[in-house]
Amino acid sequence: MAFSGARRVRQAARALAACFWECLVAAGAAYVAGEAARDGAAGLLHEPPPGHPERLRPDVPLTSLERALLRELDLAD
Repeated sequence: MAFSGARRVRQAARALAACFWECLVAAGAAYVAGEAARDGAAGLLHEPPPGHPERLRPDVPLTSLERALLRELDLAD
């Protein structure tokens, strides 16, 4: 019986953490949608924004691995 109180505290902490996480996800979704609306884009972003590290640079040629992956996905020109 001594452990039932600790179990309840852990369950309450997990529930609070889950609620907090859901709030952060909702706030992030609202922020992204607001940024897209302010920039004139409709809906959520479908590609990384300009300056994002994952965005392809047109002045840097693709590596052999990247070209092979494009061929594999039938996206090569």
